[in-house]
Amino acid sequence: MCGIAALLGDLPSDQIETSLRGMLDAQAHRGPDDTGSVLIPTGGAMLGLGSRRLAIQDISALGHQPMRNENTGDVLVYNGEIYNAPELKAMLQSAGYCFRGHSDTEVLLRAYEQWGLDCLDRLRGMFAFALWDARCSRLLMARDHFGIKPLYYATGEGWIACASEVQALTHCGLIAAEVDRRALAGYLAYGGVQEPLTIIANVFALPRGSWKEFDPAGNVTAGGRYWQFPRLRRSAEVQPLSEIVEEGRVLLQRAVKRHLLSDVRIGVFLSGGLDSTAIVGLARNREEGHSIEAFTVSFPDRPGEDESGAAQATAERFGVIFNKCQVSDSTALRWMTDALERIDQPSMDGFNTYVVARATREQGIVVALSGLGGDEIFGGYNLFRRVPRTYDAMSFLNPLPMSMRMAFCAVGTTFFSKVARHKAAEMIAADPGLIGIYFHYRRLLSDSSLRSLGITSQELGLSEDLQLRDLRYEDSYLQADHLSSVGRLDASFYLQNVLLRDSDVFGMANSLEIRVPFLDRDLSEWAFSLPGSQLLPRGAPLKYLLRQICADLYTRKQLRQRKRGFTLPLGSWLRGPLRELMNENLRFLQSTALLDPSGINLVRASFEAEPNGPAWSRVWALVTLGSWMRKQQSRPASLRGLA
Repeated sequence: MCGIAALLGDLPSDQIETSLRGMLDAQAHRGPDDTGSVLIPTGGAMLGLGSRRLAIQDISALGHQPMRNENTGDVLVYNGEIYNAPELKAMLQSAGYCFRGHSDTEVLLRAYEQWGLDCLDRLRGMFAFALWDARCSRLLMARDHFGIKPLYYATGEGWIACASEVQALTHCGLIAAEVDRRALAGYLAYGGVQEPLTIIANVFALPRGSWKEFDPAGNVTAGGRYWQFPRLRRSAEVQPLSEIVEEGRVLLQRAVKRHLLSDVRIGVFLSGGLDSTAIVGLARNREEGHSIEAFTVSFPDRPGEDESGAAQATAERFGVIFNKCQVSDSTALRWMTDALERIDQPSMDGFNTYVVARATREQGIVVALSGLGGDEIFGGYNLFRRVPRTYDAMSFLNPLPMSMRMAFCAVGTTFFSKVARHKAAEMIAADPGLIGIYFHYRRLLSDSSLRSLGITSQELGLSEDLQLRDLRYEDSYLQADHLSSVGRLDASFYLQNVLLRDSDVFGMANSLEIRVPFLDRDLSEWAFSLPGSQLLPRGAPLKYLLRQICADLYTRKQLRQRKRGFTLPLGSWLRGPLRELMNENLRFLQSTALLDPSGINLVRASFEAEPNGPAWSRVWALVTLGSWMRKQQSRPASLRGLA
């Protein structure tokens, strides 16, 4: 696991070196074990490649980056883990290739030598890399199938730069760190910036499952997608449940085993839920190397929300080492301040990940397995039921006059919060299709709230869903299977733009690699090929298929319990110990003229009117944005890309 950076173009070598050092220094937390850089003349241009390394596989000097292929002259900087590296290495050795060490970085270099771009389809893991193809004089960038690992890039007059974090690119001295208002609109609408945009104008995320190639002048010479969602199985191809369960068990078992590849200690984030229990249960029989350790955060100040007792019982049942990490509210609040300083782009979510990651890292763990992705793969959200039901209801209401539709809406949401009633009314008025309904449910701030802040989709050239107009979800929408569509939409939207990004940022802020076995490519392709009727039959509990696959790993109590996500009590903290922080950041945000101050006051007033409702998340999104803006403006101008 690393933080990587590259800069290629017609620039003086000392400028390349200085810019590269700035990007690497900004990512020191991603790789405290080693750092390296190299300058490569490329005709009339210069290439700088650099890496900050968190050593996990082949922790010796043989895993140092940038890594050069002496046969071809190719040079690689790479962030991630390729879990099938041992199998690929064996294939390459049988083809006559020799290896100096056992890092997956070296395997990737040789795989590209052997198969070229076709190697991307052979990789099983999470990765983002920049590779200098010496034979073609091209810089290749690529990202894993789900975008688990980030990669951002920016281009200028005669240059191209990339890095693992947006903030790193703003430290290269070539980019004016101006806010992209389209990205800002997406953030306020959904709580996370929507890829391929980033919060910084002219900085973009390389899309998931894709690659791009650049020439020495920074021009795109080629690019494409190497992965998309699989074709849905036809009804004639559907197997009996027993066979599906057996297939799923084999794939999940293999996914967990792959994710245990490491030369350092491995931990598992363990709660009382189904996802983490499945990972611990399947990982407990690790045949070699270090034993598995489970880590659970305990909150002594909030015993009603403490899952450590259930987690410890699970760990004891499977015979794994249990670590109880006690975090008081005062400690969590202090860490919250640290997390706001470490954030790469504004996000209203993920701070719970920072707390868990920090508590685990302080126990000496470098790698931790997470149950992230289990909800999207196996249907763990109420959204899987709610979106199709709403679509059916809207189809029934559509022929009625708008006044009658709004009347039905008012009656149906009588006992909802003001925020929820308003969201339902906007959905009825918009009359969206299935994709639009999904986005309405995922909305944070409504259209009227955005207008009060001075943001409209029309003015910014965005779609009615606050998306780039050329950004489509064709491979996510299946007209004949609405439930499967929700899973694909969630994986390509919420998972990518919020959960995975926050997991990477807050894990790496603590120099902790977080792995996600449920997003193993083979397992996820299999799950996404199943019809919704098999994945989550009508009337069945959420995660029905996972319950069948791992039935022997769950207790009766676990199977009966409702889904409980690990959340911090941000709403109550904003009324208490975080109130001054809230006021300071909202005042600062109002002073920036980025948003209409009166709209900010309206969001705050909504929270104060219903402090126990969902309005806290809206004001927290503004607090986080204000904190991020303060951090940007407190940096020297030279580090804001304005020199």
